[in-house]
Amino acid sequence: MSQDQDGPDRVRGEALENPMRRVPRLLASLAALTLLYCRAAPPSPARHLVLVTIDTLRPDHLGAYGNRSVETPNIDALARDGARALDASAQVPLTRPSHVSLLSGLYPAEHGIRDNVSPTLREDVPTLAEWLKSDGFATAAFVSSVVLSKQSGLARGFDTFSDHFEVAGGDERPLDSVHRRGDLPTAEAVAWLETKRDSRLFVWLHLYDPHDPYEPPEPYASRYADRPYDGEVAWSDELVGRLDAALSRLGIRDETLLVVTSDHGEGLGEHGEDVHGYFVYESTLAVPLLLRGPGIAPGQQLLATARSVDLAPTVLDLLGVRLKATAHISGRSLASTLRGGPEPPLEATYAESLTPLLHYGWSDLRSLRDGRFKYILAPRPELFDLRDDPSEKKNLIDSSPAQAAALHGALTKRLAAEKVASESAPAAAAVPPEMLEQLGALGYIGAGGAGLTVKTGADPKDKLDDYRAINVLMREGLTRLREKDPKGAAARFQSLLARGIKSFEVHYYLARAFFDQRRPREAALHFEAAIARLPVFGKAYVSLAICYAALGDTSRALATLKKGQVANPKDPQILEAEATLLRDLERPQQAIAAYEAALPLAPRNAQLRVKLAEMYRDARDPDKAIRLLREAIEINPQPAQFWNSLGMVLGANDHRADAEAAFREAVKRDPLNAQYVYNLGLVLVRLDRRDEALAFFRLALELDSGFAPARSRLAELGQRP
Repeated sequence: MSQDQDGPDRVRGEALENPMRRVPRLLASLAALTLLYCRAAPPSPARHLVLVTIDTLRPDHLGAYGNRSVETPNIDALARDGARALDASAQVPLTRPSHVSLLSGLYPAEHGIRDNVSPTLREDVPTLAEWLKSDGFATAAFVSSVVLSKQSGLARGFDTFSDHFEVAGGDERPLDSVHRRGDLPTAEAVAWLETKRDSRLFVWLHLYDPHDPYEPPEPYASRYADRPYDGEVAWSDELVGRLDAALSRLGIRDETLLVVTSDHGEGLGEHGEDVHGYFVYESTLAVPLLLRGPGIAPGQQLLATARSVDLAPTVLDLLGVRLKATAHISGRSLASTLRGGPEPPLEATYAESLTPLLHYGWSDLRSLRDGRFKYILAPRPELFDLRDDPSEKKNLIDSSPAQAAALHGALTKRLAAEKVASESAPAAAAVPPEMLEQLGALGYIGAGGAGLTVKTGADPKDKLDDYRAINVLMREGLTRLREKDPKGAAARFQSLLARGIKSFEVHYYLARAFFDQRRPREAALHFEAAIARLPVFGKAYVSLAICYAALGDTSRALATLKKGQVANPKDPQILEAEATLLRDLERPQQAIAAYEAALPLAPRNAQLRVKLAEMYRDARDPDKAIRLLREAIEINPQPAQFWNSLGMVLGANDHRADAEAAFREAVKRDPLNAQYVYNLGLVLVRLDRRDEALAFFRLALELDSGFAPARSRLAELGQRP
């Protein structure tokens, strides 16, 4: 009986429990569900992207990576406020190919750029700027080295692309030494940001300052007098701080993904390499990578190796930008890890240097890292344990044959795929055809390729003294060219040829040396050889055409320029050279057509517009001449001659008031030019302002006592000089 009563009472008691007693359990359940939801929901993506690539920056020279002798407070703060990759690696220790990998997510063999001296990036290789622009971003780039100029192809997708370089005294400098100091592009980037308010923004700022030669400005020059490279690093850090301060001042810091990284490191004497681009040791492959932005926890450390090819997919994820399913990127996104997720699975890290082959005819170098071990494929291969030997001083190739064989096999598979790609025209475009069969990607995996010792080409390690001597000869030759000693320059470049160095640069600059000695026949031979090695260098075609014209073969000169246009359809200087030659041949209509074709390819070339204006002036089409001269002045209002030319056309067509204004601008810019002063006097006479005109005629004679036109005008007006 009682048992019957206990049962119903117990059941009834649970059913009638006070609901308020269940509230704590309900709240706990809701809290757990909320926590699960918060963990699962992705954070809001960053609205803007600011990417700073600091050329030639070693991570171990930053405070954020443990250095205590270089002051880098701004980059160090970025590491504290954001994430730092403990191990980031470039795929090639050269500026142009490495930046293409950073901005495309592709390996060099895939995007086709293997060297700084390369063709324009293929149109079918999309870039980060193109992806972001198609997603509605306003885009701008400000670069500091000529190897990243518009010719590189990296301007695609950017609304604004600033690559203004002053090349004083001709172009007798190594290609990678033409640059501008970092405060100039930094100021341009800040000014651009200040004009943008509504759209999402992508800014790429490239700083070249830590690159050789190391010439930091004050106070860093004095502060780091015995360590100029470190002075450049500290100066670059200041520029990062200026840009970051602008983000704060503009109120967009907290919604901006700020990324600071590098394209490669610097040898600084390690392994006998002073600069970079020759070997594939960690001194030139290791780079910093720091990211700060929405969803990235302060102070986070990324343990997995971050490769250059991983940057593009990572920032796209952090920006919430999805690519089409057909888009091909070889890198992987590290966004999940940066947001607090697990470390990604281990993936191999590949790197290459084709410089020894392409420039010196020796063996190229390839490397593959898989965890702690790194294998370098060379005639004398190397194996290093980066955990126990981060400086790569102990070669384990003999003591760890199994590990070496495993990495060699993995690299062999990669290079076999590259061999297939190299047989297609687009993939091979950046490598001279005669070099393809010499590439390690081919020679290393032929018959007997499973062996670890390679017989193809000289090992760069064994040619280090030659490499240094060759670079000394090249620099001496270029210095002689700059100092107007073409004979001395030619002797050094000929010494390089005698050493078997038959690169584009040697042939091109030897041609320049012969040209400056007025030896066009010899110059033409070497311009032809240079073009054969780099068909996309427009100036070589122009110089070769000038040689043929000097030899009296204008037909061949025109044919050379036509050939150059086929190889470089977007190079305005070749069209301009053709127009100038046609003008000199007194074929004005063809010259005008060539100048007109060059105009859209050179929207900021003022001198080109002045030349075309002169053609229209002579063709008695003053309206077009005036329009073009005004365009030139809008582009560059500084040259007095532009204003004088405009005044001449205006005055000749009865636009007297406008002509006066133009001549006054010319005189203001060049007050010591008697011709400009006299022209102003002429137009004042025509405006019936005789007394003013007399004063300018007298001034012209004061500036040049032998200036006969002014003396004649004064006589006509009944005045004594």
